[in-house]
Amino acid sequence: MIALPICHRRVTTDSSVGFEPVCRMDLDTETFFTSKLIYKTMNIIGTDISKRWFDGYCLQRGQNRRFPNDLTGWTQFIRWIPGDPHIVMEASGPYYLGLANWLYEQEVPVSVVNPLVIRRYSQMKLTRTKTDAKDAGLIACYGAEQQPKLWSPPSKVRQALKQLMSLRDGILRQQAVLNGQQEAFGQQSVEPLVDQILAEQREQIARHLARIDKRMEALAKQHYTEHLKALKTIPGIGTKTAIMFLVITDGFERFDSSRKLASYVGICPRIWESGSSVKGRGSISKIGCPQMRKLLYMCSWTAKTCNPGCLKMYERLKAKGKPEKVIKVAIAHKLLRQAFAVGIKCESFNEKKAIAA
Repeated sequence: MIALPICHRRVTTDSSVGFEPVCRMDLDTETFFTSKLIYKTMNIIGTDISKRWFDGYCLQRGQNRRFPNDLTGWTQFIRWIPGDPHIVMEASGPYYLGLANWLYEQEVPVSVVNPLVIRRYSQMKLTRTKTDAKDAGLIACYGAEQQPKLWSPPSKVRQALKQLMSLRDGILRQQAVLNGQQEAFGQQSVEPLVDQILAEQREQIARHLARIDKRMEALAKQHYTEHLKALKTIPGIGTKTAIMFLVITDGFERFDSSRKLASYVGICPRIWESGSSVKGRGSISKIGCPQMRKLLYMCSWTAKTCNPGCLKMYERLKAKGKPEKVIKVAIAHKLLRQAFAVGIKCESFNEKKAIAA
């Protein structure tokens, strides 16, 4: 049996934090040294970003350093990077966008990775310590091993629509809280001022929602005119759902198949089986966009009666004894496929094709 060399090497840097490169210990010696050589020759920079600062780890040098998350720090970061780098970072809320956009403008290759992917990668490596510096090193190792695809910023209109949708969701949560308070206080209202303030806030929220909806529709009509018209010809899909499709697909430019779109939304089937003992209950994955799933599920209530393809599916699954919820999820999936077919070609809904599908 060949004894493998210990591959954990601590690096001390000017940021007073170190990183121990994580290498798999179940590989043979030849593979181990090959991976070390690849790490040294690839100029991968992992970055872990927070609100005020970000940590960078240079895999080639085995060094890490902390920078302010502003234009000054970005400039220092690009000067610290050697040669022709490939920057890899997590999509950590809104904090990564500034650096990612700036690097893209400087024509520096950037990859943005789903944080869940990095989390699972960390678990696979059996990482026991979590610090910003170690996370940056882990992201760098992931970039070297997986070579994630390059990132490009979303269009301005997509960013604007996403912000409006996020604001709308937040206001709807406030509305739910106020409705709950009104119902609770309404059981025994003893202070008129409480009812007055609640009524004023609800009216204000209603005005804000109307303004947001109007602005979103105006932006969609201005930038996605033909796509919006085509999507609204699908029976069961309204303006809000059509706009949501345009936002997550950026005018049907981000996905080249309905399967990838369904996977992104999280409405594709999830099978959980192993051997003869593990027979998990079938469901959808729910890893994706919950807002889109909710809208499609609500659309399925109407589509099962007015959309010919969905009506045919409803009758077939109902005859098989499928539960109503399962049928509506299947109809939601069908609506997504119909929307992709209409949106990718920018053509009106074809009823005959929908029945045959």
